[in-house]
Amino acid sequence: MNEYTLSELSVGLTESFSREITAEMEDAFRAVSGDVNPLHRDDDFARAAGGGRFSGHVAFGMLTASLYSTLAGVYLPGKHSLIHSFDELSFLKPVYAGDVLTVAGTVAEKWDELGMIRVKANIKNQNGKTVSKANIKIMVLQ
Repeated sequence: MNEYTLSELSVGLTESFSREITAEMEDAFRAVSGDVNPLHRDDDFARAAGGGRFSGHVAFGMLTASLYSTLAGVYLPGKHSLIHSFDELSFLKPVYAGDVLTVAGTVAEKWDELGMIRVKANIKNQNGKTVSKANIKIMVLQ
């Protein structure tokens, strides 16, 4: 876990990590969220509902987006972070169990007087395709 303080952060600083989306993660997210939509668990339904756009059931968008919490809370800035808001959160391509996602974030702005940074973040799949992007305001508590 990184422990960047506000004084150690600068515009352009980048951190990243990778994580595989698994069926177990989907099951756990379903249990926590209560979202039982068949798009997220039934391959045949997803293929039919998507008109051929989906190769099977689609992972929860918010499961994918939860990796932005990991980016902030573990990597950038890490231990001293508190997510303030998302100015943008977009889901651009479907994610499936078995996809290996790389989450990257770069400090785009820093407000010393507010103790806050804005991180421009994105998530790419194993094929280098951007599946999500976000602008995250993060308070730095140290």
